[in-house]
Amino acid sequence: MKKLRVIGLEYRAAGVGWNYNAGPAGDALVCTPVAIGNGSWDVKVVLGDATVHPDGSAFFTVPARTPVYFQAIDARGYAVQTMRSWMTLQPGESASCVGCHESKNSTPAAEPGLSAAFKAGPQDLIPFHGEPRAFSFSREIQPVLNRYCIQCHHGGTTAPNLLGTPVTEDLAKRQWSVSYLALVQATRQTLENNPYLAGTTDGLVNWVGAQSVPEMLAPYAAGAARSRLLSLLADGHYDVQLAPEEIERLACWIDLQVPFCGDYREANQWNDEEQQKYKHFLEKRRRMEELERRGITEWRSSQSPDVYLAPTAKP
Repeated sequence: MKKLRVIGLEYRAAGVGWNYNAGPAGDALVCTPVAIGNGSWDVKVVLGDATVHPDGSAFFTVPARTPVYFQAIDARGYAVQTMRSWMTLQPGESASCVGCHESKNSTPAAEPGLSAAFKAGPQDLIPFHGEPRAFSFSREIQPVLNRYCIQCHHGGTTAPNLLGTPVTEDLAKRQWSVSYLALVQATRQTLENNPYLAGTTDGLVNWVGAQSVPEMLAPYAAGAARSRLLSLLADGHYDVQLAPEEIERLACWIDLQVPFCGDYREANQWNDEEQQKYKHFLEKRRRMEELERRGITEWRSSQSPDVYLAPTAKP
């Protein structure tokens, strides 16, 4: 493991359209879907990476009051392990954990000395090829496909069509793309008498399905490291040579559970009433967030310097 990736979650403001997830953990309905069925439930914001020191330790800051989870990333940029829950830290709060592979019912071994990360001090996250942003297939992946793939994968042969041509799914009220549906190997499923599109997680692209087994997964159980797409590219698929950054973007997309949208409003197929509904609840959320920020600022100004809370949290 070379680094720890920190991912923030953004939650939908209102339900508009839906699809389903199904797997060993059961069935689930997902409102305002940002991915094909069996994909990501939420918009994912790649906040950045933290260095993992030779002794396996890491010490870094994250934005306060932001739901986050972590991924252990190897030298290729592939996820070794993905945290399947999340945490939210308050301003000035510190948190620690025993690690990605250890039992959650255990505590760290009592050893003399401080970890390398603790000695180095808290680290600002290293940007993931640019400023922190929500991951969008159209912005991050389709340009790579346009650069290297569509010369052959354009729908005129038996090869998968990787053009960015829009495809509307009525139940989800979302406009996916031909390329996205091809890569996730979408199939038509039916649940509760509703037809919907679902991805195939053990095919060309492999990811940790939202309804995967509840038990703790082994390292490399799923994700970019088990995706045939990246194996093909590593073996030199028709002499296609992607830059390391482009490979890492593909791997990140897979390990984020193949999101399509970087915003709940992206590629929507909503009518005027649905547009207004989402806008209403989103603006309400923003007003509450501003009210909360003012309250925290006023509270801080009323405190002595000895109890001042820093603006970031340190796990």
